[in-house]
Amino acid sequence: MTRKYRALRAELWEYYRAEADSRAEVFREVAEREMEAAYREGMTVWEMKRLQYRVITDYFEPVLFGALPFYYEMGTMAAHCDGARDFHGHCHAGGWVYRRREHLFREQNEELWRLREVQGEELFYLICGPYNDVSQHFIYNYRPVLAMGLRGVYEKAKAALERAENGEARAFLESVCDGLLCVKRISEKFAEAASVRAKLEPNREKSENLYRIAVSAARAPWEAPETFYEALNIYAFLRKAVGALEGIGVNSFGRLDMDLYPFYRKDVDAGRLTPEDAYDLICRFLITFDTHYDHDMKMVGYADHELENTYVLGGCDADGRPVYNELTEMFLRATREEKIIFPKIKCRFSKTSPKEYLDAINLDVIRGTSSVLYQNDDATIPALVRAGRPSDEARDYLVSGCWGLVGNGTEKEDGGMYVNLLKAFEYSLHRKTDMMKKVGMEFKPIDGAESFEEVYRITCENIGVLFRERLRITREGGNMWSRVDVLPIFSSTLESCIEKGRDVTAGGGKYWDDRFLCFGLPNIVDSLLAIRTLCFDEKKYTLAELLAAVRANWSGFEEMRRDAIRTPGWGDGSEASTSLAVRFNTDLYAMLDGVTGTYGGRVNMGHLTYTEIRFWGERTLATPDGRRNGEYFSQGLTPSRLKRIPSVTSVINTMAKMDSSCWSANSVVNIILPSNRMTLDTCEAFLRAVAASGVQVLQLNCVNREELLDAQKHPEKYPDLIVRVCGFSARFTSLSPEWQEEFLSRNFYE
Repeated sequence: MTRKYRALRAELWEYYRAEADSRAEVFREVAEREMEAAYREGMTVWEMKRLQYRVITDYFEPVLFGALPFYYEMGTMAAHCDGARDFHGHCHAGGWVYRRREHLFREQNEELWRLREVQGEELFYLICGPYNDVSQHFIYNYRPVLAMGLRGVYEKAKAALERAENGEARAFLESVCDGLLCVKRISEKFAEAASVRAKLEPNREKSENLYRIAVSAARAPWEAPETFYEALNIYAFLRKAVGALEGIGVNSFGRLDMDLYPFYRKDVDAGRLTPEDAYDLICRFLITFDTHYDHDMKMVGYADHELENTYVLGGCDADGRPVYNELTEMFLRATREEKIIFPKIKCRFSKTSPKEYLDAINLDVIRGTSSVLYQNDDATIPALVRAGRPSDEARDYLVSGCWGLVGNGTEKEDGGMYVNLLKAFEYSLHRKTDMMKKVGMEFKPIDGAESFEEVYRITCENIGVLFRERLRITREGGNMWSRVDVLPIFSSTLESCIEKGRDVTAGGGKYWDDRFLCFGLPNIVDSLLAIRTLCFDEKKYTLAELLAAVRANWSGFEEMRRDAIRTPGWGDGSEASTSLAVRFNTDLYAMLDGVTGTYGGRVNMGHLTYTEIRFWGERTLATPDGRRNGEYFSQGLTPSRLKRIPSVTSVINTMAKMDSSCWSANSVVNIILPSNRMTLDTCEAFLRAVAASGVQVLQLNCVNREELLDAQKHPEKYPDLIVRVCGFSARFTSLSPEWQEEFLSRNFYE
């Protein structure tokens, strides 16, 4: 970190460490008391939401930082909060409506609710909410605000209100208008507070920052931004304002280098801004959000180092031309020089990406600081086109939260929707018949199968049972969302909501696809290969003998376990593993292709896993690939750590055989390469090879096992050793011993 921003970091850190959480809790108590006093029995969800907007707007007090020219902090949410109404145990005032009405999800069908709880407890799937992802992974569409300000959105809603033909549309559009006026008032309160404080501030730099805020906040974002500074501030301001008022996690700033570039170019050409000034603003912007939590706190739980805050760099424009400009370089340089971990950067690349861009991405990574995610356009865009997106929209995609693919301003993704293929496999392998009735699903055993084809068929049929039940649960329970809570401010800029006169919770937006983020493919493929090789090809063991060993957690069957591990495995480049994986992936896609999702859209498939690789692995019984009870899962499409994969080339060549156009929900592969053998040229060549393969998301770490072991003993020597964990990055020295061991157990390629 540079010395230049030491005072800024200190001022921000003092607030977010010492004051933010307690201030937010006090505000929640005051605001909820006011909302409860104003509540009247029989109020509609729209009336309640407008009440929530008004109370939060009236009672919040702007938080201003003298060393910072940005206005955004309302003091209504905890430091760690991404806007979600209940994030890491912190509730805030923006969740009042939801908390008052969430009982409706349960009461619509008590039996369905209990079944959904049991299935979730048994780890068949994850839903980030009751039946829908109702609090996180929201991608606010900033573009209309950049183009016409909130005034333009407001006027569009007012015109639609005059044409509205039904009560629901009128209620929605009236709430949009009221909500946008509240956002306008919030900005005005920042202007008023900054004006008063500027007159009393003796420090010249701080006074200039405050006067700048006073002038800008009086007009933007109600009016469209006129300068690069105003445009950049809109991202900070609206992320906080929308989160505070709606109670949702606004996860991505979008494509900053592309959308901000016209403002930058206009200012520079007019002589209002120098590149150095722009870089300074970018540094301050990134530091602002990176200082919301302590990077040195231990990562122990499910998402201790997760702020769900992202933005996208690079990629291509609507016509397919590479995006790489001065701002791209500035964001990457600022991240490198200031050691930024949040916001998380999603770097889109392809085989035609400029070398300068790839070098800028790779520079930190080859030095052992893995704070970026690599997203392959050449595998991703065709998948989105196959899923029905026009080419220009497919080229404009965003990566949200951890990895989720989402249209830019066109939809609310149901993010974090993991479907555990291994759980269906486990129920079949371990004959958990006592639990099948409880979870409402019957899985056929593979005992007695007379051929590998029969084993394979039963495995696929069991996964089909899980897919159908997962869809049924959400279809029957999820359509309650618009009665529980509504999101008019968020919906106002989302494409098609105003045109349809419908809130996003009621099917507004251009697309409403489901996403099945499957995990378990590598472990299941390896298990099926072990069964085929040992029981049907070599006939060294009967299927009954192998299943007995698995059910005994391999205890007393060490030789058989060694035999299972030495069979071909996913990622080893062999014909046996590759052909079976291709077949299995194709069959999974066929089960979902053409199926209507919860809201009438498609069901998009991908292969992703978060910290479930450890936490769910700990609760999953042994599998025929040699994995024991409680051992780690493979993450996404990452090869199993039980296998000795010859080289990273084997993994890339294997992925090249897969049909990545099946993965319109995204898929991830982890790769660890040795830092002492990586140069910018070798890393560039590696990325271009990845671009030509089926890899969509690459989580690349360049570290040596020896470095990591030394960092465990001498953490003070490695303050900048940042590793990509699983959807987020963290200092290796901040990981708990258990998470350090998980990372060390991964495949390190030479």
